[in-house]
Amino acid sequence: MEMENVTEAGNTIRRVAKNGGEAGRSEWHRLVADVEDLVKKVANVDDAEIAEIRSKVVNTLAEAKTSASAGIAAVRGRAGEATEATDEYVHENPWAAIGIAAAVGIIIGIVAGRR
Repeated sequence: MEMENVTEAGNTIRRVAKNGGEAGRSEWHRLVADVEDLVKKVANVDDAEIAEIRSKVVNTLAEAKTSASAGIAAVRGRAGEATEATDEYVHENPWAAIGIAAAVGIIIGIVAGRR
């Protein structure tokens, strides 16, 4: 029964992290779309200064996309490693994991009870 609770807690954490990631990803996509739309709207302007700024924006946006992709990949890799390490620890030390979970639950209960 306790292992089922640990597994369910892990699944809940994964869902919350995924939902938070999806919200951030959605905001990022909207920002990129807005910037790309702005770049398209000023594409036909003949002003040299605007053309230079447009070029800088396009380059910066490309760098931001690359950087964001690399960051996301790094976070996913670390999250996967943490998940595997936690799973391994729980399987090797189930009673310690139950004790830690109980202690965290008691602390959360005390803090929530004071409000």
